[in-house]
Amino acid sequence: MIEINSSNPQPTRPSAPVDSLKDFIDALRHCYSPPPIDDVSQPVDLTFQVSFKRSGELFGKPRVVNFARTVSLEERQRYYLAVAEAVDLCSPMPFTDAMGGASAGRTFRISIIDSRNRRQA
Repeated sequence: MIEINSSNPQPTRPSAPVDSLKDFIDALRHCYSPPPIDDVSQPVDLTFQVSFKRSGELFGKPRVVNFARTVSLEERQRYYLAVAEAVDLCSPMPFTDAMGGASAGRTFRISIIDSRNRRQA
């Protein structure tokens, strides 16, 4: 799970080797720049799937599989693009040999929880 608490106007490619699932999620978090929110569109939580080769290259295309609420076509397109850009920026993922072997061909299902501008109880 990736929790987003603020905008990320300058997403960055991972520079350190990715050796664990925590490193993997951290790398994706730094690559992801959520679409801006305004008075009309509120933050959207979503789940996407992605797979990588042993080398860290993308295996297929990322796929958004679920939105936590009903979204307009425009919102859907903005979030699809944000996910695609994040995965593209992170690819090839700098897996260590062990992490590359463990993740090769596996499908990762990742939830993005967008907490920007949400009221806390």
